[in-house]
Amino acid sequence: MTKKITVGMAEFKIIHNPCILEVLGLGSCVAICLRDEKTKIAALAHIILPDSKEAAQGINPLRFVDKTVDAMVKSMLILGCKTHDIKAKLCGGAEIFPNVPRISDIGKKNVEAVRKKLREKCIEIVAEDVGGTEGRSIWFDTETGEVVVSRIHGPTTSI
Repeated sequence: MTKKITVGMAEFKIIHNPCILEVLGLGSCVAICLRDEKTKIAALAHIILPDSKEAAQGINPLRFVDKTVDAMVKSMLILGCKTHDIKAKLCGGAEIFPNVPRISDIGKKNVEAVRKKLREKCIEIVAEDVGGTEGRSIWFDTETGEVVVSRIHGPTTSI
């Protein structure tokens, strides 16, 4: 049986051995799946907010897209990955707070921030399941790169 590892909010995991990395209950957060096809090193992050610029001191930096992507890519490069071999898949970014001022579009902002940061790092996004109004859970097979996405009130798909 394949080992399953849960990645919580404001966390990321990097794996070299085959396993399933999962994020349960993504709403406006975004799961970033990175995988190097050559080395088979994979990483999964569960980010909460788009930018750390206005963050208070002492806040976990892995809550933010900018800090998390930097840390993930740096860790993968240390393990022998090459930036041009890393591919990304994105999930989440739902608009689950449509009537709450200041955060009604946080899901969209998270997705935009991830796309921008990955472009800056020259990492290609090969698949996405983002936006909408439903939460999701995902399972990332680090062996194959497949990401299974289960929507709360919708079908289960694979990207």
